[in-house]
Amino acid sequence: MGEPLRVMLVAGEVSGDRLGARLMAALREMSPREVEFVGVGGGAMAAEGLESLHDIADTAVVGVRDVVARLPLLLRRIRETAAFALQVKPDVLVLVDSPDFTHRVARRVRAGAPGLPIVAYVAPSVWAWRRGRAKRMRKYVDKVLAVLPFEEEVFRAAGGPECAYVGHPALDEVPAAEEGVAFRRELGIAPGERVVALLPGSRRGEVARHAARFVEVGRWVSETVGGVRLVMLGREELRGLYSGGGALVFGEAARRGLFAAADAALVAVGTASLELGLARVPMVVGLREHAPHAWVAARVLRVPSLCLVNLVLDAPAMRECLQEELRVEVAGEALREVLVEGEARAAALAALDAFCEAMGVRGERPAARAARVVLETAGVA
Repeated sequence: MGEPLRVMLVAGEVSGDRLGARLMAALREMSPREVEFVGVGGGAMAAEGLESLHDIADTAVVGVRDVVARLPLLLRRIRETAAFALQVKPDVLVLVDSPDFTHRVARRVRAGAPGLPIVAYVAPSVWAWRRGRAKRMRKYVDKVLAVLPFEEEVFRAAGGPECAYVGHPALDEVPAAEEGVAFRRELGIAPGERVVALLPGSRRGEVARHAARFVEVGRWVSETVGGVRLVMLGREELRGLYSGGGALVFGEAARRGLFAAADAALVAVGTASLELGLARVPMVVGLREHAPHAWVAARVLRVPSLCLVNLVLDAPAMRECLQEELRVEVAGEALREVLVEGEARAAALAALDAFCEAMGVRGERPAARAARVVLETAGVA
């Protein structure tokens, strides 16, 4: 077997911790040599055998205010993590998402150990903003593992490091049809009743801007179409919105059940649109942002769509209702069209079939694809 393969992983937040844990399991399964893991991670990576250099909570920051408040600690963790990499000399360094933290580590490591292979797992969104980052990454990253299929071409065109699409982690979370059946039974939804999912977002600010509007749109559709059950995935404090008979659900099990049971959805801009697409749920994507934020975003973002399904398909397959369009007259009619049987719903379902094929729904697990590239980059046959 020879010497163990030493893999250093650096994750900066909870989502990266889950991703890193799956990669660790796949590496252990696929490597022809025993694998030794070092680096930074959370509970999921610890369960796979990683003793973290520091608490992942130290680097899991959200927003400018949080970054400023904890900047001395963040800078110290960057220095310590890079110094540790130079000390232990791993066979490969894997940066797991969180580019503001992990890429700063990588730049220090590349300066001190130019020959150490470095892999970035999850490509920064250079297709949306700051495209020049891709070319700058060539100085300290050898391989990028993309989770969206169009990112390979984006990095090539932008002069970035070699990029390989390995699959989005949501591919491992697509709910089974049986989960939808159980969900409908638990909520007492009749066999012929249509389910409309309302997903106003997960952050408090998103929920505050979207929830009431989403309910208003959903109720209009329910009254117009008839035989519709509204189900919102949200927070306990939203329960008062549902005096009219809709349902409010919480947690991962309910999320999976709702995605499997839904006939259509109104969803805030974000990863949930991708997850709904993988579950083949026709949707309308909504966004209501404060005017100053919307003004800045319009000048910074360089994308034709804010819906990930549309970006993957490079087509306006799912309707987007942004800012003033997020109202009953527009969003309600768009949602009604993809809910009832007809040309619009059929076109949406056909587009979602193409989306699932492009994402590789029936292909190899994302973690296995990622592990294969990591092993190749480390020089392991």
